[in-house]
Amino acid sequence: MRFLPHEHTDITAVLAKHGIDPAFVLFVKRRGRLNVEIPGRTDAFAFFREKSTKLDEHGKWQERVDYFTGMGKKDPCDWEAVIAALGKWLKGT
Repeated sequence: MRFLPHEHTDITAVLAKHGIDPAFVLFVKRRGRLNVEIPGRTDAFAFFREKSTKLDEHGKWQERVDYFTGMGKKDPCDWEAVIAALGKWLKGT
């Protein structure tokens, strides 16, 4: 999974909002997921995205992007939900 520019921008903005300097945060790709690791914390925030293309009822291709947080592949969500989950995880600092 590639780290998209808008994803990086949004994540660094949330980190800065919580008083964390993004220069000290590690972004590590591990097992197909992007892990956000903060020095001093033993846990990491992980997310990944999955793209799919399906035919709709009119025979047109519809592209869809689902995001997942954590290591499991349940409860797909949108990007805003990932950012909200990151903020919630950061409050546990």
